[in-house]
Amino acid sequence: MKIKYFKNKKNILTMCLFFLVFIASGQQRQINGSVLAEDGQPLPGANIIVENSKNGTTTDIDGKFKLTADEGAILLVSYIGYVDAKIKVTSKTTYSIKLQSSSNSLAEVIVVGYTKEKKSDIAGAISVVKMADIAQETSPNILSNLQGRVAGLQINSGGTPGGNDSQIIIRGLTTVTSGSAPLWVIDGVQTTSSSSLNPEEIESIQVLKDGASAAIYGTSAANGVIVVTTKKGKKGVSEFSFKSEATVNMLRDKISLLNSQQWADVEYQAQLGAGIASPTHPVLINNGSGFSIPQYLDPNGLQTAANTNWVNEITNNTISSNTDFGYRKGTENLSLYTQLSYSEDNGVQRYTSYDRLNARINASYKFFKQRLTLGENFLYSQFNEVKANEFENAILQNPMLPVYSNLGDYATIITGGMQDKPNSVANLWSNRKNEQKNQRFLGNAYLDFKIIEGLVFNSTLNFDKGNFRFNTATEAFSANGVIPSVFNNITTDDVDNDYLATIFTNTLKYDKSFGKHRLSLLGGIENSAREENFHNNQINGVNITDPAGYTVNANAQYKTLVGKVETFKISQFGSVKYVFDERYILSGTVRRDGSSRFGENNKYGIFPSASVAWNAKNEKFLTNNKLVSNLKFRASWGVNGNDQIADYAYLSSFVDNTVGNVVEFSDYNISGTGIGTSGGVLQSRQANPDLKWESTEQYNVGFDIGFLNERISLQSDFYVKTTNDLILRPIAMSINGESQPPLINAGSVSNKGFEAVLSYKSNPAKDFKYGIDFNYSMYDNNVESLDTDSNFLLNGVSITRKGSPIASFYGLIADGLFRTPEEVAVHADQPGKALGRIRYRDVNLDGKIDQFDRTIIGNPHPDFIYGINLNSSYKGFDLTLFFDGKQGNDLYNAQRAIGDFDYFSFNHNTNTLDAWTPSKANSNIPALSTLNSNNELQPSSYYVEDGSYIRLKTITFGYNFDKDFSKRLGMNKLRFYLVGQNLFTLTSFTGFDYEVSGLSAGGIGVAGYGIPHTKSLTFGINANF
Repeated sequence: MKIKYFKNKKNILTMCLFFLVFIASGQQRQINGSVLAEDGQPLPGANIIVENSKNGTTTDIDGKFKLTADEGAILLVSYIGYVDAKIKVTSKTTYSIKLQSSSNSLAEVIVVGYTKEKKSDIAGAISVVKMADIAQETSPNILSNLQGRVAGLQINSGGTPGGNDSQIIIRGLTTVTSGSAPLWVIDGVQTTSSSSLNPEEIESIQVLKDGASAAIYGTSAANGVIVVTTKKGKKGVSEFSFKSEATVNMLRDKISLLNSQQWADVEYQAQLGAGIASPTHPVLINNGSGFSIPQYLDPNGLQTAANTNWVNEITNNTISSNTDFGYRKGTENLSLYTQLSYSEDNGVQRYTSYDRLNARINASYKFFKQRLTLGENFLYSQFNEVKANEFENAILQNPMLPVYSNLGDYATIITGGMQDKPNSVANLWSNRKNEQKNQRFLGNAYLDFKIIEGLVFNSTLNFDKGNFRFNTATEAFSANGVIPSVFNNITTDDVDNDYLATIFTNTLKYDKSFGKHRLSLLGGIENSAREENFHNNQINGVNITDPAGYTVNANAQYKTLVGKVETFKISQFGSVKYVFDERYILSGTVRRDGSSRFGENNKYGIFPSASVAWNAKNEKFLTNNKLVSNLKFRASWGVNGNDQIADYAYLSSFVDNTVGNVVEFSDYNISGTGIGTSGGVLQSRQANPDLKWESTEQYNVGFDIGFLNERISLQSDFYVKTTNDLILRPIAMSINGESQPPLINAGSVSNKGFEAVLSYKSNPAKDFKYGIDFNYSMYDNNVESLDTDSNFLLNGVSITRKGSPIASFYGLIADGLFRTPEEVAVHADQPGKALGRIRYRDVNLDGKIDQFDRTIIGNPHPDFIYGINLNSSYKGFDLTLFFDGKQGNDLYNAQRAIGDFDYFSFNHNTNTLDAWTPSKANSNIPALSTLNSNNELQPSSYYVEDGSYIRLKTITFGYNFDKDFSKRLGMNKLRFYLVGQNLFTLTSFTGFDYEVSGLSAGGIGVAGYGIPHTKSLTFGINANF
């Protein structure tokens, strides 16, 4: 009996243990492990989260972790710079997880034309922008943030709040009269404007630089393509994000101007230099050895003589802000990302501003066992600007003029000898309510349908709709006791412009792998349409002096200006890619476009490309090499088009001179007397039905090499880029009369260049981590031919002609100053030559200085452009310094035309205090004089300076709180940071801003009186929860 009882107890105990194990298997259990790099090094700080939950942790300094999870659960493992991994929890309790480096992994994909491709399959020149680097910037404008960070990308900008005056070119300037902006593809939407993009909502940016990578976009791709993908939901993630920044803006560069007494001294010396024995001035008093400044500037005592720094008066330090709220969620079928952001960028110039409100929602859902995906990417953006530029007026304004009169209102010039610049403070105040209002709705709706395994059909409707509104809101002001008469009769505008662009794209993509072979096929059709409407109710003759409101004068003229432009494009395209054994890659694309912008005989064009690549790392002799982690050789060829020309440019245009837009002497001479008296319709431009797109052909070869698991990497490219069939306007012949000749296709421009990106990163297992990224690019721009050898385009000091770079500087060569009587005597015939005057070179050696001695005097294109990014971190702290620069570019400092000479009574630069005199014989500033007898304001190399610079563009110091502390606050991540921008620069340029806007044949590097740039300090908070 006892034995039987014991046996029963044993059975019962066994059954209990069985049920306990069964119950335990359905409960959470603790697991542990380590997260390692490919080389076995631990990855501290890696994130591990249980899919579809908030249960997660991070690895410690040794890459180890502990976590509770159900058997069968999926662990999502991620680490910056590595590809995310999914690990299924089994009965094991210990896991060793190795992550692949994203910089070299076949699993990493990048977005290219109409599809995504593995990075290892890319045969062209595509730069992938590191979004972590962009996050270091604080500008609301994505172009400003990209500056200096991509090899081959050149961005010039002004200091306008919001940065919307930026221009961008990729691999040199390729056109003379057409647009040079690259094509932006934002979630598939094709546009030339990135103005509404918020950097915080961007997931990735790829720059397609070579002809093959961009050829699939046909007539829109000659200037390169920038592909932007915004953020989407991530599977297993449900997370809110918050970012807030406050920025203090200050004027970056000092502007050195004369004070009142210095200006009086310069005026006195200039009159002596002009041969006036006893200088006089309407305001200043000759004291026998110079000019004294009186107490009042006018006989009635309205204005007390001042010592005004007008630049200081129109500028002040301002506060800007940026706030972002985001939410992303992902499940097996759902992907959701939403964001709401507001940015305010107050300019350092008083009463100017920029603000932007963005709302984005990206969502998709998979149906029918994930065979059908429906989705959308929607962005609504509203941005407003108050623009003005009073820097020219402020810089040139006489310092003796006070800002305010003794009556308490604004002061303006009322006496002679002080020139006639307006009161810039008053102008800015008057303009402060002239707000330009913009709205943009951009996005798409799409479906993906998996027909069979590997065969996917996509249909996408893209749209870009916007409007621009402006109503004149200028306010009158009082100056010297009266309201200026100009406010009695102003012109007001009521502008309401809008546009709608749609692109309907349908593609079929097939991917097949068999053995060592992989094949990808893509075919598509696309229909594009754009409609622009312009409407302006204009009134010429409005009195705004009454504070109660505007009054329309009895004799006012009313105009309603209406316009409409429609353009269409139809396209067919296809691509093929073949990969053998992950080693050899062959690919090609072809696109056929038909565009309404071109002539009847040339509306259609075909744009092909081909590329090859060899992944040598996958060869047997390198597969097991631990030193070389990547080695790939690439070559490509492609043809792209440029359709950025004026609409209807191939048609004749006419003007009815009985209605408006009257052309002088355009009346018909019907009576035969030689004088036209009859109005009618006038042809203003002739037609050319053969007009077609500019065609850019590009060859590219390059290689990628990596060492030590990509801790050291180098990518380099060599290219030859030639644009043929330039759209030009030939020299008009007298037989054409008032009519312009038609646009034609003739001539070519070439850009030959080299790019390289070198990166190094330290061992990620160490507490102290650091890295460096260096990018370098250079190009040689040359006009190979125009329609005739004698033709050229001259815009001010910029000339475009055969054998020289586009927009080269053109004028006389200044060979210093005349310093001795002997130099004056033996020099060529130069009217006005004298001691202390500019000496011009007799280029053609004909013994006289005239227009035939003009030649190329400067090249605005840089010898090379570079960027250096230094990053380091220690535990929770991080420090990043980003430098960028240009070398070898010339700038034409037009500011010196008035700043160095006293031919006008404007204010001048302080270097006039060191002007040439017999006792300052080594000075390089011409002798002071009020007479321009030597014609020294004409274009010459005197104004050409070296525009090279290197600057500390961004310095960022941050602290990431540890996970435990963040979780105690209910957050997954908490970071504080400080950012300084434009805090340090080295340059020899003497103008007030070495960053000069302009990137076209109309002018590059001409330093006038643009809005100067700012420097700033930013404090920011970033949190996820």
